[in-house]
Amino acid sequence: MPEREEESAFLAGAHLSAAIKDILCGREIRCAVAFWGKGSSSIFAPKALKDVKIICDVALGGTNPNALVDLGAPDRKTLRHIEGLHAKVYLSNRGMVIGSANASGGGIGFEKTAGLIEAGIRHAPTSAAYAAASDWFNKLWRKARIVDEDAVALARSRFRPPPAGPRLRRDQQANSVLDAIVNEVDRFRGVGFVLTSGSTTVKQRDAAANATIAADKKGPVPRLSASRQDEIRAWNPGNVFSEWSPAEVDAWPRRFICAHRGANGDIRYFFYERAYTTIVDEDRAMVLAARPGTMRRELGFERGTEALAAVDAPRLRKLFKRAAADSHCLFETPEKLIAALNALGL
Repeated sequence: MPEREEESAFLAGAHLSAAIKDILCGREIRCAVAFWGKGSSSIFAPKALKDVKIICDVALGGTNPNALVDLGAPDRKTLRHIEGLHAKVYLSNRGMVIGSANASGGGIGFEKTAGLIEAGIRHAPTSAAYAAASDWFNKLWRKARIVDEDAVALARSRFRPPPAGPRLRRDQQANSVLDAIVNEVDRFRGVGFVLTSGSTTVKQRDAAANATIAADKKGPVPRLSASRQDEIRAWNPGNVFSEWSPAEVDAWPRRFICAHRGANGDIRYFFYERAYTTIVDEDRAMVLAARPGTMRRELGFERGTEALAAVDAPRLRKLFKRAAADSHCLFETPEKLIAALNALGL
């Protein structure tokens, strides 16, 4: 009797890369993978590429627009996108790999070994997990839109290229938040960075509060007491981050530093903890945050927020200029912020 195929196996590093490449040598190849990097078309056999079904994201800044062109955009009907996709799922008749690796040199490795530490699970094509993933992919495929010229243009405007080389230690300015993040990234592990402009209105706060309370009531066990609901309804609009996309809010870190630009152009830092996230509708999501009084000092900053922002103001203005089309920008990890600073030569 032939040996039964293993239902699932944990993989990491080179073993994960090899498994993904093996899956992509099969038939009926389907990829629901958020980000595609330069050279990603090389992981497919040239004759097979035209039949591969790909769903990606073009709005979050991780997909290289030139990779989309190499994959056949804007004329290929089997290359689609859906906003907010953050999955990494590779399917074919050889099975499925689901994990952390995007279709990039850092995630999979093309000609060189993958540069990032990735992990995932391989499932056999006979497994229940494979069947469920196939159904999920098909539903997503019907919702996804073809990567047309507008989608390529969006990817081009949002793309945040990784640093060109090793990150060099900067000559740190005293009380510079940006230099501290660059030079001591481990100190800021789990801390995001947000750029905001303008202000949240009471109407927007009310929409966020109502959506938060409504979502809690729909849950299997409502958790918000009447007093807590009243507190949410009275939340300071200045601590509500409004009009973000559901995908951005889904990636929102628990702790984050906000650089806020006021109406007069002045920039100030605020230190926040996320309290609630809520989906208002399919295109809008919001975050209710609190400002713990100890966070700034816990991160090693003694001076006040205005003084800290004054040191970084020239570089922050260039970051704001980069994000001008959206009026706000989320860097969910220190590495994302560092990549943006390096891309701008800051």
